[in-house]
Amino acid sequence: MRALPKKSRAAFQLAAVSALIWGMFVLAAPVLAPAAVAQPLVGNEQGPLEARKEALFQEMLRNPANLDVTFAYADVAARLGDYEAAVSTLERMLLFNPNLPRVDLELGALYFRMGSFSVARDYFDKAAAATPPPPAEVRARIAEYLAQIEKRQSRHQLSGYIFLGGQYQTDANVAPGSPLILSPIGPVLLNNQFVKQPSGSVFASGSLLYSYDLETQNHDTIEVTSVGYVNHYLNQAVTRLDLDLLEATAGPRFNFPNGGLVGHKLASVKPYAIFDEVGLGENQYFGAYGAGLEYDEIVWGDLALKSVFEFRQKNFTNAADRPLSTGLDGSDKLVSLSATKPLGTSSALNLELDYLDQTTRLAYYTNDSYAVTGAYRIHYSAPFAVSAYPWESSLFVGRAWSIYAGADPCCNTSGNLFPGVYPAGYSSQLTQRWRFGITEAVPVTATIAVVLQLERDIVSSNLPIYAYTNNSVLLGPQIRF
Repeated sequence: MRALPKKSRAAFQLAAVSALIWGMFVLAAPVLAPAAVAQPLVGNEQGPLEARKEALFQEMLRNPANLDVTFAYADVAARLGDYEAAVSTLERMLLFNPNLPRVDLELGALYFRMGSFSVARDYFDKAAAATPPPPAEVRARIAEYLAQIEKRQSRHQLSGYIFLGGQYQTDANVAPGSPLILSPIGPVLLNNQFVKQPSGSVFASGSLLYSYDLETQNHDTIEVTSVGYVNHYLNQAVTRLDLDLLEATAGPRFNFPNGGLVGHKLASVKPYAIFDEVGLGENQYFGAYGAGLEYDEIVWGDLALKSVFEFRQKNFTNAADRPLSTGLDGSDKLVSLSATKPLGTSSALNLELDYLDQTTRLAYYTNDSYAVTGAYRIHYSAPFAVSAYPWESSLFVGRAWSIYAGADPCCNTSGNLFPGVYPAGYSSQLTQRWRFGITEAVPVTATIAVVLQLERDIVSSNLPIYAYTNNSVLLGPQIRF
């Protein structure tokens, strides 16, 4: 048996680290997205509420002066998301009796949901000034809405999330399961550090979005975003892959409320600058800078389209255990297209296509990667009514292909013990990946949820040293603000 040559070990280690970084950016995305938000309606209520709405409508036609029936119809319409019908119904009630603080309160809440904050404030002020004064709980609700309006109408907006937790992976270092790799020239023995290592880890991630309203007619903004991730492995054999990541972007967002390239609904475009800093094993791994362009549009009713182009120039730093890291110096060009289609009020389908062109100093790291990902998300009433907040489940599956440009020095695939001067007898890498998973978000409050994710990654390659299978489970609380 032959031990893996020193140069080949370095090539394998850098490729494994690169796969890990790509996984942290791309594969964790469904978990790092904001947690489920409580919704007024869940899937199993849709049919009964539609029938109830029709029955109440017929009753209103027979007895238009019955305010209780009218109010019930408006409530059902609002729960179904038909805010315009609810608003027109409640405003019609005020024609019969303009002194109805309860109706003013509900109209304010509806206009708030629709984003008409000035109109909402007028109704809340009217409800608060009613005679006799409304009960204490109503005044508290009005005060909460007014505080939210004050925040929403500010030129400065800040939102984000913090996600803390633990993760266990059966192959934390994305390595082959056996130290013995069969090749055309015979068996090759890997060092222990390049063999599959299970490990638990603790992590923290977060995201911030700061938005500054330019007070233009279309409410254009300046957006500054930041994403951070810190992961520490508990298995000492894998701590060299401890990861620290920070990315910041900044740029203007221009809104087109009357339509964009395709239809006549809301669209926006955002050019932005990109800055990255990544650490690995308590040493700097790489820094990057670049630019991006994002275009969003709602078309054909409610189909949300998003397209992104990003360019990054990456500069790597060598370390004692990865002396060839600077061989990854180069640029990334990413093109991403996604479409999200709501299915009723409680679920949605998402399809995303990605293309990544990575150029590096060493040709055997240069590659073109193609990926397609599909996801289905649904929220529903908590089982056994254990919570007032609906739970959310997400199923996702992905397929990716990476085609490398140059012959990889890790493996002699010619069957000849003496293939001659490199690259004779060596092959470039072709890697394929399947990814399956499910994420469950269990809200504890309106802004805190416990998130559980199960995932399986299956990677195959024409160079067996890069093939692996990894199962992972992740659990932790997520806090939105």
